[in-house]
Amino acid sequence: MEFVGVNVFDKEPDGRRFIRERRIPYPAGFDQGDRIAALYGVEGTPTSVFITRSGRVMVIQVGAMDAATLREALERLLKAR
Repeated sequence: MEFVGVNVFDKEPDGRRFIRERRIPYPAGFDQGDRIAALYGVEGTPTSVFITRSGRVMVIQVGAMDAATLREALERLLKAR
């Protein structure tokens, strides 16, 4: 399992500052031209997209996640192997 952050809708310097200040522990990049946001229908942040290894989108969670919601999404993803 891999976690990757994609910063959307922000200017790159602001996003880099957010990543640094919050000590984000996973790789994060920037959505140049909002192409990734459009591809996954992201309209607000945070949005989490859970994708199987084969590329199938299993869960799209808009808004902050609590532990139970994260656990449920991960279980659904792992069952889809």
